[in-house]
Amino acid sequence: MDEAALARLSRIGIGTISAELGLALFDRAVAAGAALLAPVRLDLAALRAQARSGSLPALLRGLAPARRTEAVRSLAQRLAGETGANRERVVLDVVRAQVAAVLGHASADAVEPGRAFKDLGFDSLSAVELRNGLTRATDVRLPATLVFDHPTPEAIAQYLLSVIAPDPVANDHGSQDEDIRALVASIPVARLRRAGLLDTLRALADDEPPASAPADQARASIDDMDAAALIRMAAGGAG
Repeated sequence: MDEAALARLSRIGIGTISAELGLALFDRAVAAGAALLAPVRLDLAALRAQARSGSLPALLRGLAPARRTEAVRSLAQRLAGETGANRERVVLDVVRAQVAAVLGHASADAVEPGRAFKDLGFDSLSAVELRNGLTRATDVRLPATLVFDHPTPEAIAQYLLSVIAPDPVANDHGSQDEDIRALVASIPVARLRRAGLLDTLRALADDEPPASAPADQARASIDDMDAAALIRMAAGGAG
């Protein structure tokens, strides 16, 4: 096993066994006559810490039972009090902290936001570990392909921000568009004609009508349209 694999085991509370100790345990296992034995050096303090945070693997939960402590604040709650660039910084800090933990760095400062995970030293197990850590940190169910779909800490932060706290301005614009469409659709065509808005809608949809179509013919075709057709013409630029 390489250093990264050993560090990963250490983080979940499993220590290394020397060759001498391993051989001695093997001899004891043979003499014991039991069908199933698992010689593992466990760090019970590390297991209990994981149990309290809810991150202990299911296979080990019976070895260190503990009640999970309440999280200080969810990421969504933290973002609710932030705006603009501060929101991006908060999410990026969470991602970098999780990346640093997976790689065994003492500080998130060692993680470059724009550097690809493959260049940071990630492998498939590291990718899964990061996904699991971020799922616990954000309370959001994240896809197994998270690291592959968003290959830098910065890219993951942007993705998380879009999922947890979408841009309210963009949403507001979308809502306004829908309101305007509904409003126009509710106006009778006769009223639009009397107000002289049919020509305006046509001009918005197509500033330069085909030369082959006489003005009277173009006007007549618009007069025959219902409100839904007028909206489609204005939105899509179709005559």
